[in-house]
Amino acid sequence: MKYLFLFLLLSTSTVFAQLEKNVQVEVLGRPTWQMLIPLEEQGLILIVKTDVTKAAVFRFDKNLEKLWEKEVFLDAEDEPKAYTVANDRISLLFSETSGMYYQVFQFNLTSGEVNQDGFELREYFIDQDYVFLNDKVLMAGANAKGAAFFEHNFNTEIGELKEDSTILGSVSVNLFEYLPERNQIESLWSVKQKGYSNEKKKKGEFIKDAFVTHAILDTTGAVLFKTEIKQKGGKFPLDGKLVRLSNGKKVVLGTYQSSIGDKGVYVYNLSDGGDMKTYSFTSLLKGNRSLSVENIQEILKSYNFLSNKPLEGNGSIIFGGVFLKAQYQSITEQDPYNPYNSPYGGGYGRSRYGSRYGYYNQRGNSTTRQVFRGYHYPTGFVMELTPEGDLITSNRIDINNLSGQVQQALAYNERGAVSYCLKGDLAANNFNIGTKPLLYKLSDEEKGVKNMPYLPSYSEVQFWYGNYFIAEGSKSKMEAMSVNDNVVKSETKKKRGLFGKKRQDTPASFTQIRKTIYLTKIASGG
Repeated sequence: MKYLFLFLLLSTSTVFAQLEKNVQVEVLGRPTWQMLIPLEEQGLILIVKTDVTKAAVFRFDKNLEKLWEKEVFLDAEDEPKAYTVANDRISLLFSETSGMYYQVFQFNLTSGEVNQDGFELREYFIDQDYVFLNDKVLMAGANAKGAAFFEHNFNTEIGELKEDSTILGSVSVNLFEYLPERNQIESLWSVKQKGYSNEKKKKGEFIKDAFVTHAILDTTGAVLFKTEIKQKGGKFPLDGKLVRLSNGKKVVLGTYQSSIGDKGVYVYNLSDGGDMKTYSFTSLLKGNRSLSVENIQEILKSYNFLSNKPLEGNGSIIFGGVFLKAQYQSITEQDPYNPYNSPYGGGYGRSRYGSRYGYYNQRGNSTTRQVFRGYHYPTGFVMELTPEGDLITSNRIDINNLSGQVQQALAYNERGAVSYCLKGDLAANNFNIGTKPLLYKLSDEEKGVKNMPYLPSYSEVQFWYGNYFIAEGSKSKMEAMSVNDNVVKSETKKKRGLFGKKRQDTPASFTQIRKTIYLTKIASGG
Protein backbone atom coordinates (compact mmCIF):
# COMPACT_ATOMS: atom_id res chain seq x y z
CA MET A 1 0.00 0.00 0.00
CA LYS A 2 1.56 3.25 -1.13
CA TYR A 3 0.95 6.69 0.36
CA LEU A 4 2.06 10.03 -0.97
CA PHE A 5 3.82 12.23 1.59
CA LEU A 6 5.50 14.62 -0.81
CA PHE A 7 5.92 18.31 -0.19
CA LEU A 8 4.59 19.45 -3.53
CA LEU A 9 5.43 22.85 -4.94
CA LEU A 10 3.40 23.87 -7.96
CA SER A 11 3.69 27.00 -10.05
CA THR A 12 1.40 29.70 -8.69
CA SER A 13 1.40 31.33 -12.08
CA THR A 14 -0.53 28.40 -13.56
CA VAL A 15 -2.72 26.95 -10.82
CA PHE A 16 -2.40 29.63 -8.13
CA ALA A 17 -1.95 26.99 -5.43
CA GLN A 18 0.94 25.74 -3.37
CA LEU A 19 0.98 22.69 -1.14
CA GLU A 20 3.57 23.62 1.44
CA LYS A 21 3.81 20.88 4.01
CA ASN A 22 2.24 17.66 5.26
CA VAL A 23 2.90 16.19 8.71
CA GLN A 24 1.72 13.03 10.45
CA VAL A 25 0.62 12.51 14.04
CA GLU A 26 0.13 8.99 15.40
CA VAL A 27 -2.06 8.19 18.41
CA LEU A 28 -2.80 4.84 20.06
CA GLY A 29 -5.80 3.71 22.08
CA ARG A 30 -9.42 4.01 21.05
CA PRO A 31 -9.68 7.58 19.72
CA THR A 32 -13.23 8.90 19.41
CA TRP A 33 -12.82 12.50 18.18
CA GLN A 34 -10.28 15.11 17.23
CA MET A 35 -10.46 18.90 17.10
CA LEU A 36 -8.26 21.27 15.11
CA ILE A 37 -8.01 24.88 16.35
CA PRO A 38 -6.26 27.35 13.98
CA LEU A 39 -4.64 30.24 15.87
CA GLU A 40 -3.86 32.40 12.84
CA GLU A 41 -0.11 33.16 12.69
CA GLN A 42 0.41 31.73 16.18
CA GLY A 43 0.04 28.25 14.69
CA LEU A 44 -2.57 25.70 15.68
CA ILE A 45 -3.72 23.28 18.38
CA LEU A 46 -4.75 19.66 17.76
CA ILE A 47 -6.74 17.83 20.44
CA VAL A 48 -7.38 14.09 20.15
CA LYS A 49 -9.55 12.08 22.57
CA THR A 50 -7.29 9.04 22.63
CA ASP A 51 -9.16 6.89 25.12
CA VAL A 52 -11.99 6.84 27.63
CA THR A 53 -10.11 8.97 30.17
CA LYS A 54 -7.27 10.51 28.17
CA ALA A 55 -6.66 13.20 25.57
CA ALA A 56 -3.53 14.27 23.71
CA VAL A 57 -2.87 17.95 22.94
CA PHE A 58 -0.37 19.04 20.25
CA ARG A 59 0.90 22.54 19.50
CA PHE A 60 2.33 23.44 16.08
CA ASP A 61 3.73 26.71 14.79
CA LYS A 62 2.62 28.27 11.50
CA ASN A 63 5.17 26.14 9.60
CA LEU A 64 3.67 22.94 11.08
CA GLU A 65 6.68 22.35 13.30
CA LYS A 66 5.61 20.64 16.52
CA LEU A 67 6.40 22.79 19.57
CA TRP A 68 5.08 20.55 22.33
CA GLU A 69 2.81 17.62 23.14
CA LYS A 70 0.85 16.93 26.33
CA GLU A 71 -1.36 14.13 27.63
CA VAL A 72 -4.13 14.95 30.10
CA PHE A 73 -6.76 12.95 31.95
CA LEU A 74 -10.13 13.94 30.52
CA ASP A 75 -13.39 12.50 31.83
CA ALA A 76 -15.63 14.34 29.36
CA GLU A 77 -16.82 12.47 26.27
CA ASP A 78 -17.37 15.42 23.93
CA GLU A 79 -15.12 18.09 22.50
CA PRO A 80 -15.27 21.64 23.92
CA LYS A 81 -17.97 23.92 22.54
CA ALA A 82 -15.61 26.92 22.42
CA TYR A 83 -12.22 28.19 23.54
CA THR A 84 -10.57 31.45 24.59
CA VAL A 85 -7.11 32.60 23.52
CA ALA A 86 -5.58 35.43 25.59
CA ASN A 87 -2.34 36.28 27.40
CA ASP A 88 -0.32 33.54 25.63
CA ARG A 89 -2.63 30.76 26.74
CA ILE A 90 -5.62 28.84 25.44
CA SER A 91 -8.45 28.01 27.84
CA LEU A 92 -10.82 25.10 27.23
CA LEU A 93 -13.90 23.98 29.11
CA PHE A 94 -15.19 20.40 28.94
CA SER A 95 -18.53 19.22 30.29
CA GLU A 96 -19.53 15.68 31.15
CA THR A 97 -22.16 14.13 28.92
CA SER A 98 -24.14 12.93 31.94
CA GLY A 99 -23.94 15.27 34.89
CA MET A 100 -22.98 18.87 35.44
CA TYR A 101 -19.30 18.62 36.23
CA TYR A 102 -16.90 20.77 34.23
CA GLN A 103 -13.18 20.36 33.64
CA VAL A 104 -11.06 23.41 32.82
CA PHE A 105 -7.67 23.24 31.10
CA GLN A 106 -5.43 26.23 30.45
CA PHE A 107 -2.36 25.58 28.29
CA ASN A 108 0.56 27.98 28.01
CA LEU A 109 1.02 28.37 24.26
CA THR A 110 4.79 28.75 24.57
CA SER A 111 5.74 26.04 27.06
CA GLY A 112 2.72 23.73 27.05
CA GLU A 113 2.45 24.00 30.84
CA VAL A 114 -1.10 23.15 31.85
CA ASN A 115 -3.26 24.30 34.75
CA GLN A 116 -6.32 22.22 35.54
CA ASP A 117 -9.44 23.09 37.53
CA GLY A 118 -13.07 22.09 37.76
CA PHE A 119 -16.45 22.93 39.22
CA GLU A 120 -20.02 21.69 39.49
CA LEU A 121 -23.29 23.21 38.37
CA ARG A 122 -26.39 21.67 39.96
CA GLU A 123 -29.08 23.97 38.57
CA TYR A 124 -30.89 23.47 35.26
CA PHE A 125 -28.74 25.10 32.59
CA ILE A 126 -27.75 24.09 29.05
CA ASP A 127 -24.31 25.51 28.36
CA GLN A 128 -23.58 26.48 24.74
CA ASP A 129 -20.64 28.91 24.71
CA TYR A 130 -18.33 30.72 27.11
CA VAL A 131 -15.49 33.19 27.57
CA PHE A 132 -12.70 33.24 30.15
CA LEU A 133 -12.25 36.61 31.84
CA ASN A 134 -9.17 36.72 34.08
CA ASP A 135 -10.07 34.51 37.05
CA LYS A 136 -13.62 33.64 36.05
CA VAL A 137 -15.54 31.94 33.28
CA LEU A 138 -18.85 33.27 31.98
CA MET A 139 -20.97 30.61 30.30
CA ALA A 140 -23.86 31.44 27.98
CA GLY A 141 -26.75 29.11 27.39
CA ALA A 142 -30.39 28.49 28.15
CA ASN A 143 -32.77 27.49 30.88
CA ALA A 144 -36.50 26.81 30.74
CA LYS A 145 -37.38 30.49 30.12
CA GLY A 146 -34.72 31.65 27.68
CA ALA A 147 -31.19 33.05 27.74
CA ALA A 148 -29.20 32.41 30.91
CA PHE A 149 -25.64 32.78 32.15
CA PHE A 150 -23.51 30.97 34.68
CA GLU A 151 -20.50 32.72 36.23
CA HIS A 152 -17.87 30.77 38.14
CA ASN A 153 -15.08 32.52 40.03
CA PHE A 154 -11.96 30.33 40.38
CA ASN A 155 -10.58 32.35 43.28
CA THR A 156 -13.64 32.16 45.50
CA GLU A 157 -14.94 28.85 44.03
CA ILE A 158 -18.39 30.43 43.91
CA GLY A 159 -20.76 30.00 40.99
CA GLU A 160 -23.94 31.92 40.21
CA LEU A 161 -26.69 31.26 37.66
CA LYS A 162 -28.31 34.36 36.19
CA GLU A 163 -31.49 34.51 34.13
CA ASP A 164 -32.02 37.06 31.38
CA SER A 165 -35.43 38.70 31.13
CA THR A 166 -35.00 40.23 27.67
CA ILE A 167 -34.17 37.22 25.44
CA LEU A 168 -37.00 34.76 26.02
CA GLY A 169 -37.95 31.57 24.23
CA SER A 170 -36.07 28.52 23.01
CA VAL A 171 -32.61 30.01 22.45
CA SER A 172 -29.29 28.93 20.90
CA VAL A 173 -26.05 30.89 21.14
CA ASN A 174 -24.50 31.64 17.73
CA LEU A 175 -21.83 34.12 18.87
CA PHE A 176 -20.36 34.91 22.29
CA GLU A 177 -17.16 36.94 21.96
CA TYR A 178 -15.32 39.17 24.39
CA LEU A 179 -14.28 42.60 23.06
CA PRO A 180 -11.28 43.64 25.22
CA GLU A 181 -11.09 47.17 23.80
CA ARG A 182 -14.64 47.84 25.07
CA ASN A 183 -14.70 45.37 27.99
CA GLN A 184 -17.98 44.05 26.60
CA ILE A 185 -19.31 40.85 25.06
CA GLU A 186 -20.90 40.72 21.61
CA SER A 187 -23.45 37.97 21.06
CA LEU A 188 -25.94 36.51 18.58
CA TRP A 189 -28.88 34.35 19.63
CA SER A 190 -31.30 32.23 17.64
CA VAL A 191 -34.72 32.56 19.24
CA LYS A 192 -37.84 30.45 18.70
CA GLN A 193 -41.03 31.37 20.50
CA LYS A 194 -43.63 28.66 20.89
CA GLY A 195 -47.40 28.88 20.80
CA TYR A 196 -50.21 26.42 21.55
CA SER A 197 -53.48 25.83 19.79
CA ASN A 198 -54.86 25.15 23.28
CA GLU A 199 -53.01 27.67 25.42
CA LYS A 200 -54.77 26.65 28.63
CA LYS A 201 -53.79 22.97 28.40
CA LYS A 202 -50.50 23.64 26.58
CA LYS A 203 -51.44 21.33 23.73
CA GLY A 204 -50.91 21.66 20.00
CA GLU A 205 -47.44 23.18 20.19
CA PHE A 206 -46.13 25.16 17.22
CA ILE A 207 -43.47 27.78 16.46
CA LYS A 208 -45.22 31.11 16.26
CA ASP A 209 -42.11 33.22 15.70
CA ALA A 210 -38.39 32.79 14.96
CA PHE A 211 -35.77 35.53 14.83
CA VAL A 212 -32.13 36.36 15.60
CA THR A 213 -31.10 38.73 18.39
CA HIS A 214 -27.86 40.71 18.35
CA ALA A 215 -26.98 41.80 21.89
CA ILE A 216 -24.14 43.70 23.55
CA LEU A 217 -23.53 42.50 27.12
CA ASP A 218 -21.39 43.56 30.03
CA THR A 219 -19.04 41.02 31.62
CA THR A 220 -21.76 39.77 33.99
CA GLY A 221 -24.15 38.88 31.15
CA ALA A 222 -26.47 41.88 31.53
CA VAL A 223 -27.89 43.09 28.20
CA LEU A 224 -26.81 46.67 27.45
CA PHE A 225 -28.70 46.95 24.14
CA LYS A 226 -30.01 44.60 21.49
CA THR A 227 -31.36 44.40 17.93
CA GLU A 228 -33.87 41.82 16.72
CA ILE A 229 -33.62 40.59 13.12
CA LYS A 230 -37.21 39.66 12.30
CA GLN A 231 -38.94 37.89 9.44
CA LYS A 232 -39.70 39.53 6.13
CA GLY A 233 -42.38 38.25 3.80
CA GLY A 234 -42.80 35.08 5.84
CA LYS A 235 -39.06 34.27 5.77
CA PHE A 236 -37.87 33.61 9.33
CA PRO A 237 -34.15 33.89 10.30
CA LEU A 238 -32.95 30.70 12.00
CA ASP A 239 -29.33 31.47 12.91
CA GLY A 240 -26.65 34.07 12.35
CA LYS A 241 -22.93 34.74 11.90
CA LEU A 242 -21.29 38.15 12.16
CA VAL A 243 -18.71 39.79 9.91
CA ARG A 244 -17.01 43.05 10.89
CA LEU A 245 -16.04 45.20 7.90
CA SER A 246 -13.02 47.48 7.72
CA ASN A 247 -15.28 50.54 7.48
CA GLY A 248 -16.64 49.76 10.96
CA LYS A 249 -19.96 48.33 9.81
CA LYS A 250 -21.31 44.94 10.88
CA VAL A 251 -23.32 42.47 8.78
CA VAL A 252 -25.17 39.35 9.94
CA LEU A 253 -25.58 36.40 7.58
CA GLY A 254 -27.42 33.16 8.24
CA THR A 255 -30.14 30.81 7.09
CA TYR A 256 -33.89 31.34 6.90
CA GLN A 257 -36.95 29.18 6.40
CA SER A 258 -40.20 30.45 5.00
CA SER A 259 -43.73 29.57 6.04
CA ILE A 260 -44.15 27.65 2.75
CA GLY A 261 -40.96 25.57 3.20
CA ASP A 262 -38.47 27.62 1.19
CA LYS A 263 -34.95 27.77 2.67
CA GLY A 264 -31.91 29.89 1.96
CA VAL A 265 -29.47 32.59 3.09
CA TYR A 266 -30.38 36.01 4.49
CA VAL A 267 -28.19 39.13 4.83
CA TYR A 268 -28.84 41.93 7.32
CA ASN A 269 -26.74 45.08 7.76
CA LEU A 270 -26.71 45.82 11.50
CA SER A 271 -25.19 49.25 11.09
CA ASP A 272 -27.68 50.56 8.51
CA GLY A 273 -30.74 48.53 9.51
CA GLY A 274 -33.23 48.33 6.70
CA ASP A 275 -34.66 45.24 5.06
CA MET A 276 -33.35 41.71 5.24
CA LYS A 277 -32.19 40.40 1.84
CA THR A 278 -32.68 36.71 1.02
CA TYR A 279 -31.36 34.15 -1.49
CA SER A 280 -32.91 30.69 -1.77
CA PHE A 281 -30.81 27.53 -1.64
CA THR A 282 -32.43 26.50 -4.92
CA SER A 283 -30.87 29.48 -6.72
CA LEU A 284 -27.51 29.11 -4.91
CA LEU A 285 -27.23 25.45 -5.91
CA LYS A 286 -27.30 26.21 -9.62
CA GLY A 287 -24.12 25.26 -11.43
CA ASN A 288 -22.59 24.23 -14.73
CA ARG A 289 -24.12 20.80 -14.25
CA SER A 290 -27.67 21.15 -13.01
CA LEU A 291 -28.91 19.13 -10.07
CA SER A 292 -32.16 17.29 -10.62
CA VAL A 293 -35.32 18.53 -8.98
CA GLU A 294 -35.35 15.35 -6.88
CA ASN A 295 -31.79 15.96 -5.64
CA ILE A 296 -32.50 19.55 -4.66
CA GLN A 297 -35.71 18.52 -2.86
CA GLU A 298 -33.80 15.80 -1.00
CA ILE A 299 -31.11 18.31 0.10
CA LEU A 300 -33.67 20.86 1.26
CA LYS A 301 -35.71 18.22 3.09
CA SER A 302 -33.14 15.91 4.68
CA TYR A 303 -29.83 17.79 4.88
CA ASN A 304 -28.67 20.51 7.27
CA PHE A 305 -26.59 23.47 6.17
CA LEU A 306 -23.26 23.90 7.98
CA SER A 307 -22.11 27.45 7.35
CA ASN A 308 -18.61 28.89 7.53
CA LYS A 309 -17.60 32.15 9.15
CA PRO A 310 -18.18 35.03 6.68
CA LEU A 311 -15.07 36.95 5.61
CA GLU A 312 -14.46 40.42 4.21
CA GLY A 313 -13.00 40.15 0.71
CA ASN A 314 -11.78 42.87 -1.62
CA GLY A 315 -14.68 45.26 -1.12
CA SER A 316 -17.08 42.34 -0.69
CA ILE A 317 -18.33 39.68 1.72
CA ILE A 318 -17.62 35.98 1.13
CA PHE A 319 -19.93 33.40 2.68
CA GLY A 320 -20.78 29.75 2.16
CA GLY A 321 -20.79 26.25 3.57
CA VAL A 322 -21.82 22.65 3.00
CA PHE A 323 -24.87 20.43 3.39
CA LEU A 324 -24.61 17.34 5.56
CA LYS A 325 -26.68 14.45 6.88
CA ALA A 326 -25.96 11.48 9.17
CA GLN A 327 -26.03 8.23 7.21
CA TYR A 328 -26.73 4.74 8.54
CA GLN A 329 -26.58 1.27 7.05
CA SER A 330 -28.30 -1.97 8.04
CA ILE A 331 -26.13 -4.77 9.42
CA THR A 332 -27.49 -8.31 9.75
CA GLU A 333 -25.72 -10.51 12.27
CA GLN A 334 -26.07 -14.23 13.00
CA ASP A 335 -25.99 -15.36 16.62
CA PRO A 336 -22.71 -17.33 16.90
CA TYR A 337 -23.92 -19.16 20.02
CA ASN A 338 -27.08 -20.48 18.38
CA PRO A 339 -26.46 -24.12 17.30
CA TYR A 340 -28.84 -23.67 14.39
CA ASN A 341 -26.48 -21.09 12.92
CA SER A 342 -23.66 -23.61 13.13
CA PRO A 343 -22.47 -25.42 10.01
CA TYR A 344 -23.10 -28.66 11.95
CA GLY A 345 -26.82 -28.15 12.47
CA GLY A 346 -29.86 -26.10 11.65
CA GLY A 347 -33.17 -26.31 9.92
CA TYR A 348 -36.66 -25.74 11.15
CA GLY A 349 -37.79 -26.38 14.72
CA ARG A 350 -40.92 -26.20 16.78
CA SER A 351 -41.67 -23.10 18.75
CA ARG A 352 -41.06 -23.57 22.46
CA TYR A 353 -44.70 -22.61 22.95
CA GLY A 354 -45.87 -25.59 20.92
CA SER A 355 -47.32 -26.15 17.47
CA ARG A 356 -50.17 -23.75 18.19
CA TYR A 357 -47.80 -20.90 17.40
CA GLY A 358 -46.29 -22.63 14.36
CA TYR A 359 -42.66 -22.99 13.35
CA TYR A 360 -39.81 -20.60 13.00
CA ASN A 361 -36.63 -20.60 10.98
CA GLN A 362 -33.94 -21.26 13.55
CA ARG A 363 -31.17 -20.96 11.00
CA GLY A 364 -32.42 -17.46 10.37
CA ASN A 365 -32.06 -16.46 14.03
CA SER A 366 -30.34 -13.15 13.33
CA THR A 367 -30.60 -9.52 14.24
CA THR A 368 -30.58 -6.47 12.03
CA ARG A 369 -29.42 -3.17 13.40
CA GLN A 370 -28.64 0.29 12.12
CA VAL A 371 -24.95 1.26 12.21
CA PHE A 372 -23.71 4.83 11.90
CA ARG A 373 -21.79 5.11 8.63
CA GLY A 374 -20.74 8.76 8.82
CA TYR A 375 -21.82 12.26 7.85
CA HIS A 376 -22.42 12.67 4.13
CA TYR A 377 -21.52 15.96 2.44
CA PRO A 378 -23.01 15.98 -1.07
CA THR A 379 -22.43 19.59 -2.07
CA GLY A 380 -21.89 23.16 -0.92
CA PHE A 381 -21.51 26.68 -2.28
CA VAL A 382 -19.56 29.91 -1.90
CA MET A 383 -21.22 33.26 -2.57
CA GLU A 384 -19.83 36.79 -2.87
CA LEU A 385 -21.92 39.80 -1.89
CA THR A 386 -21.56 43.56 -1.74
CA PRO A 387 -21.35 45.14 1.75
CA GLU A 388 -25.00 46.11 1.20
CA GLY A 389 -25.96 42.44 0.76
CA ASP A 390 -26.45 42.32 -3.02
CA LEU A 391 -25.33 39.09 -4.67
CA ILE A 392 -22.27 39.36 -6.94
CA THR A 393 -21.70 35.71 -7.76
CA SER A 394 -22.30 32.20 -6.40
CA ASN A 395 -20.56 28.91 -7.17
CA ARG A 396 -21.76 25.43 -6.28
CA ILE A 397 -19.10 22.88 -5.28
CA ASP A 398 -19.95 19.17 -5.48
CA ILE A 399 -18.11 17.31 -2.74
CA ASN A 400 -19.59 13.84 -2.03
CA ASN A 401 -17.41 13.37 1.05
CA LEU A 402 -17.94 11.21 4.14
CA SER A 403 -16.66 12.01 7.63
CA GLY A 404 -17.05 10.41 11.04
CA GLN A 405 -17.50 13.80 12.74
CA VAL A 406 -19.33 17.01 11.98
CA GLN A 407 -16.51 18.88 10.26
CA GLN A 408 -16.27 21.69 7.75
CA ALA A 409 -15.48 20.14 4.36
CA LEU A 410 -15.15 23.51 2.58
CA ALA A 411 -13.23 26.71 3.29
CA TYR A 412 -12.44 30.00 1.54
CA ASN A 413 -10.11 32.95 2.05
CA GLU A 414 -10.37 36.72 1.51
CA ARG A 415 -9.08 36.49 -2.07
CA GLY A 416 -11.83 34.18 -3.25
CA ALA A 417 -9.76 30.98 -3.24
CA VAL A 418 -11.60 27.85 -2.16
CA SER A 419 -10.33 24.57 -0.73
CA TYR A 420 -12.54 21.54 -0.13
CA CYS A 421 -12.57 17.81 0.56
CA LEU A 422 -13.49 15.98 -2.64
CA LYS A 423 -14.31 12.29 -2.21
CA GLY A 424 -11.54 12.00 0.38
CA ASP A 425 -9.00 14.04 -1.58
CA LEU A 426 -8.14 17.72 -1.11
CA ALA A 427 -8.97 20.21 -3.86
CA ALA A 428 -8.06 23.89 -4.28
CA ASN A 429 -9.62 26.29 -6.72
CA ASN A 430 -10.08 29.98 -7.43
CA PHE A 431 -13.32 30.84 -9.20
CA ASN A 432 -12.20 34.43 -9.77
CA ILE A 433 -9.61 33.30 -12.30
CA GLY A 434 -11.36 30.15 -13.47
CA THR A 435 -8.60 27.63 -12.74
CA LYS A 436 -9.25 23.91 -12.64
CA PRO A 437 -9.04 22.45 -9.12
CA LEU A 438 -5.69 21.16 -7.95
CA LEU A 439 -6.04 17.72 -6.33
CA TYR A 440 -3.86 16.38 -3.52
CA LYS A 441 -4.18 12.70 -2.56
CA LEU A 442 -3.02 11.04 0.64
CA SER A 443 -3.07 7.69 -1.16
CA ASP A 444 -2.46 6.76 -4.79
CA GLU A 445 -4.48 3.56 -4.48
CA GLU A 446 -7.72 3.38 -6.37
CA LYS A 447 -10.63 3.68 -3.98
CA GLY A 448 -13.20 0.91 -3.77
CA VAL A 449 -15.91 -0.31 -1.42
CA LYS A 450 -13.62 -2.87 0.23
CA ASN A 451 -10.53 -0.74 0.81
CA MET A 452 -12.16 2.64 1.56
CA PRO A 453 -12.13 2.17 5.37
CA TYR A 454 -8.36 1.53 5.32
CA LEU A 455 -7.20 4.34 3.08
CA PRO A 456 -6.27 7.77 4.44
CA SER A 457 -8.62 10.54 3.38
CA TYR A 458 -9.32 14.20 4.09
CA SER A 459 -12.36 15.09 6.16
CA GLU A 460 -11.94 18.78 7.08
CA VAL A 461 -10.36 21.96 5.77
CA GLN A 462 -10.33 25.37 7.46
CA PHE A 463 -9.17 28.86 6.61
CA TRP A 464 -5.98 29.47 8.62
CA TYR A 465 -4.45 32.90 7.95
CA GLY A 466 -3.53 35.07 4.96
CA ASN A 467 -3.72 32.81 1.90
CA TYR A 468 -3.31 29.62 3.90
CA PHE A 469 -5.67 26.74 4.57
CA ILE A 470 -5.12 23.84 6.95
CA ALA A 471 -6.56 20.45 5.98
CA GLU A 472 -7.01 17.43 8.20
CA GLY A 473 -7.08 13.78 7.17
CA SER A 474 -6.72 10.43 8.89
CA LYS A 475 -6.65 6.66 8.65
CA SER A 476 -7.18 4.07 11.37
CA LYS A 477 -5.88 0.53 11.80
CA MET A 478 -7.15 -2.03 14.31
CA GLU A 479 -4.34 -3.96 16.01
CA ALA A 480 -4.68 -7.14 18.08
CA MET A 481 -2.21 -7.11 20.99
CA SER A 482 -1.11 -10.01 23.18
CA VAL A 483 -0.19 -9.31 26.80
CA ASN A 484 3.56 -10.09 27.07
CA ASP A 485 2.97 -12.89 24.57
CA ASN A 486 2.11 -15.15 27.56
CA VAL A 487 -0.50 -17.89 27.33
CA VAL A 488 -3.14 -17.49 30.00
CA LYS A 489 -4.89 -20.72 30.90
CA SER A 490 -8.65 -20.67 30.89
CA GLU A 491 -10.27 -20.88 34.31
CA THR A 492 -12.96 -23.10 32.84
CA LYS A 493 -10.65 -25.46 30.96
CA LYS A 494 -12.39 -28.55 32.40
CA LYS A 495 -15.71 -27.47 30.98
CA ARG A 496 -16.61 -28.57 27.55
CA GLY A 497 -17.80 -26.52 24.63
CA LEU A 498 -21.12 -26.66 22.91
CA PHE A 499 -20.32 -29.88 21.03
CA GLY A 500 -18.29 -31.60 23.74
CA LYS A 501 -14.86 -30.37 22.68
CA LYS A 502 -12.39 -29.16 25.27
CA ARG A 503 -11.70 -25.47 25.22
CA GLN A 504 -8.15 -24.58 24.28
CA ASP A 505 -5.89 -22.25 26.19
CA THR A 506 -5.63 -18.86 24.49
CA PRO A 507 -3.30 -15.93 25.09
CA ALA A 508 -4.84 -12.89 26.79
CA SER A 509 -5.20 -10.17 24.19
CA PHE A 510 -6.82 -6.83 23.50
CA THR A 511 -7.30 -4.55 20.54
CA GLN A 512 -6.13 -1.00 20.07
CA ILE A 513 -6.49 1.50 17.27
CA ARG A 514 -3.47 3.09 15.63
CA LYS A 515 -4.74 6.34 14.15
CA THR A 516 -2.61 8.45 11.85
CA ILE A 517 -3.68 12.09 11.49
CA TYR A 518 -2.43 14.13 8.54
CA LEU A 519 -2.16 17.92 8.65
CA THR A 520 -1.60 19.67 5.32
CA LYS A 521 -0.83 23.33 4.82
CA ILE A 522 -1.91 24.77 1.48
CA ALA A 523 -1.62 28.29 0.07
CA SER A 524 -4.12 29.42 -2.52
CA GLY A 525 -4.97 32.82 -3.93
CA GLY A 526 -4.88 35.18 -6.88
